Amino acid sequence: MDRARHVLDDAQHALVDDPEIRLDLPDNVAAVAPNVRENETRASLARLLFRGAAADQLAGTLSGGERLRATLATMLLGEPTPQLLLFDEPTNNLDLATVEQLSSALRTYRGALLIVSHHEAFLRDLGLTRWLELGPDGLHEIDPL
Repeated sequence: MDRARHVLDDAQHALVDDPEIRLDLPDNVAAVAPNVRENETRASLARLLFRGAAADQLAGTLSGGERLRATLATMLLGEPTPQLLLFDEPTNNLDLATVEQLSSALRTYRGALLIVSHHEAFLRDLGLTRWLELGPDGLHEIDPL
């Protein structure tokens, strides 16, 4: 699978965190987007709350929420940018500031999003145009308002 075109929200495996390789976050971005300049990489990481020394962490030291943010920053700089992002409960275990940063990053994304979530405020904030709800009698389109 071409990692730069297809993104699976698998924050456990999307970053290189092998203790023998020891890649920090900018090196992980470079593995997916080798032509992106370091200042662009650091700006993308900063938008997702990896500022200064936080951007130089080794991938293996990140919490689950940090891995999600780092994976998103890495994939959005990939060449070409993925056309579809899939998320399963992306706001689980995230604090409010991190949810807001994730929302901000996803609002600037120009591809398709498929998000499974119980966090209605997050979904509304994204301005999604189509909502589906799974109920006891199947899948139905609903009005998000």
